[in-house]
Amino acid sequence: MSEAGDQPNEMAEVANMATVIADRILEQHAANSRIQPERFRMLVRLAQMLLDNGKPWPPSVDYVIMEVAKRVEEARPSPASADGGTRGDDVVANLTRTLRAMKRSSG
Repeated sequence: MSEAGDQPNEMAEVANMATVIADRILEQHAANSRIQPERFRMLVRLAQMLLDNGKPWPPSVDYVIMEVAKRVEEARPSPASADGGTRGDDVVANLTRTLRAMKRSSG
């Protein structure tokens, strides 16, 4: 059973885990190391949990997600030329659209 005060603590832990993963991804990228897909998927899941609970993304999480979303958009083929990308691309694009909408409504 959880207490009413547990929710902020849980979201703080989620934000901390997301920050650790985002920082590790940035370190791997800077070292030209391969970034494990599962690590990125975990970051996306944690970022979605934060969004679902109305919590802002920590700066490094925001940076990693937005950079990936930007690269997905740049790499996306024109609608007439291909079948539209992968499921992972869609997840990132969907998450980014949600974030942008939330930022617009709060700002």
